Amino acid sequence: MFGITIRVSNEAAAFWNLVDEAAALEDAPSFRALNYPAHLTLARYGAIEPARLAAGLEILASAGPLTIAFDRVCFFDNAPLVLWLRPREDRGLRDLHRHLHAAIGEDGCAPHYRPLQWQPHATLASSVPGRNRQNALDFAEKPIADFSMTFDIADALQWPPVSILHSRQLA
Repeated sequence: MFGITIRVSNEAAAFWNLVDEAAALEDAPSFRALNYPAHLTLARYGAIEPARLAAGLEILASAGPLTIAFDRVCFFDNAPLVLWLRPREDRGLRDLHRHLHAAIGEDGCAPHYRPLQWQPHATLASSVPGRNRQNALDFAEKPIADFSMTFDIADALQWPPVSILHSRQLA
């Protein structure tokens, strides 16, 4: 897999506290196992030409850092269940995503990451087993204290395992 993300370079303590709470519902902590910071994935591909990834980073680099507020835990009801943080609606983030896809095209991009279908999210746990489904739903219903994270680096990645191919500071 290949992808383009924006990530935080600071500690993001509120995010990691929620990651650790969510991990208690998994057999093994999935997000910490990535060894990668808090991030938002803007595009995901099975395969992509390296030049398209590089072009995507150039589009993102000119955007400047984005401070995004998060206000709720949600879930994708898959098997396994995925817990994630919902960002407040942010026009800058939506525009960044749209500009990225307009510049590099949607060919080969996973459907859920294409414009008009993309749900921005910061994953907390990606492998909650079915036996913990109700506990995960209860976790998602529990209110959280709103917090913000500043996304200031764009990466082109390959995984598994996560390997940064190229990075650009959002300036």
